[in-house]
Amino acid sequence: MLNKYTPIFINYSTGQNIPTNCNSITFINLGTTVAIVENVIIQPSQSFAIDGNANEYMEITLQINFSGIGNNNLIVVKKVFTCQE
Repeated sequence: MLNKYTPIFINYSTGQNIPTNCNSITFINLGTTVAIVENVIIQPSQSFAIDGNANEYMEITLQINFSGIGNNNLIVVKKVFTCQE
């Protein structure tokens, strides 16, 4: 049985709480400031991923913030399953 999923790409430039509601989530810091996800520091040009296993679903809220002067640009990529075939 195959699982279909949709990648969802979201851009954030301000600190806020974001819902996960996905199997895996990746944070890519394309800005010039430091991005902070919960207590994880993501330097410019770095990324951080939380990957789930098969048949797992993450349903929490994560806090993102930025530190420093410059351009805030955090790309979030979520892997969301849509159905099984």
